[in-house]
Amino acid sequence: MKNIINKLTPYQHFLVFLIILTVLKIANVFITEGSEDGLHFAMLGVGLILISTLLHFLFSFLFDKKKKYLHSLISTFLIILMLSHADPEPIRGIMVILFLYLSKFFIKYKGENIFNPVAFTIGFVTILAFFIPTLGIPPMDFTGIDIRFPIAGFQVPLPIIPITLALIFNVGRMKKHPLALTYILFSLLIGITTPAFTENIFSFITIVLFTGAALVVEPKTSPTDVKQQVIYGGLMAILIATLSILEVPNAIVLGLLIGNIGWILFRKIKNK
Repeated sequence: MKNIINKLTPYQHFLVFLIILTVLKIANVFITEGSEDGLHFAMLGVGLILISTLLHFLFSFLFDKKKKYLHSLISTFLIILMLSHADPEPIRGIMVILFLYLSKFFIKYKGENIFNPVAFTIGFVTILAFFIPTLGIPPMDFTGIDIRFPIAGFQVPLPIIPITLALIFNVGRMKKHPLALTYILFSLLIGITTPAFTENIFSFITIVLFTGAALVVEPKTSPTDVKQQVIYGGLMAILIATLSILEVPNAIVLGLLIGNIGWILFRKIKNK
């Protein structure tokens, strides 16, 4: 088992982490909402993975054969984790996956993706639903990762275990610990001392850990230099906290998008 784990790339490690979280979420829906909702969400997840697979090979054949299926699969699992399990219309999930691929293949600057594709998709859906409420886009945010299981009379946030393991091992293999830890520590400090986040401490910690371990460290839209990682992580935490205090909808996603733009502009200015 140790040899198998060591042979996995950081991206493969990350995919295993997301699969574990998705299984936990499906199990949670079965337990808390019943078998009908659980089966619906499981079928929605499988359907979106199949549709995403078809879109990946179609888009890569037509536009960019260098895009890796593994990266697309990781993005798809992240989307599934943030989709509302109660949404009865699969067409909305399909629309979200389509936005994901538009971001991956077309929202670029000098051949490089400007935004974290998942953050762009969720942000775009949030803005679209705000201006067109009748569209009925399902809510997509990071509260979907706050999965609780009733154990011995307590609501136990089991996802914290795989998230912590991913933070230790996967983020370490990507050499992004300075970024992840700076973001998490600043976010926890600000969240405890200000009304920046939810009053539910377990939900707050789970969301901060997940964001730090899974999204802020996205390789293509974040720095690799240690000093730049520390600065970027701290600024991202402050930015997201400020947006949360101002009650901006989906502050984490919009903060990630602003951070992505800031990183691109910094690189552009530095390379002049």
